[in-house]
Amino acid sequence: MGIILTRTIGQGHPSLETKRGFQVILEGATSISVCFALPFSNMDYSILVTMENIVDLPASIYSYIITDRSSTGFTVSFSGEMESENYKLNWFAQEY
Repeated sequence: MGIILTRTIGQGHPSLETKRGFQVILEGATSISVCFALPFSNMDYSILVTMENIVDLPASIYSYIITDRSSTGFTVSFSGEMESENYKLNWFAQEY
C-alpha cells in the first residue's frame, strides 16, 4: 500500500475533506482497490486517478475506469493485465 493522507480544509469556507495517496499496481493485475484509512461520511466525493510508469520505456498505455465506490474506498479496473510492477496509481478524493 502507498502513502495515504487525509486532510480537512476550510478556513472561511465550508470544510472539504480530502484524501490522497498512491498504490503500486501488481504485475498481472486487472484492477486495484483503494481503501481509505478513515471513511468519508457519505459518497458525495469526487475521485481523480492517474497512472504512472517512469521505469519501463516505452511503457504500455492502459485505459481505466472506476468500477466500484463506497464511503470507504473505490476500485479501478484496467483494460488489460499489468505487464510489470512498475505501474503506480496516484489518486485524490475530495468531498463535493
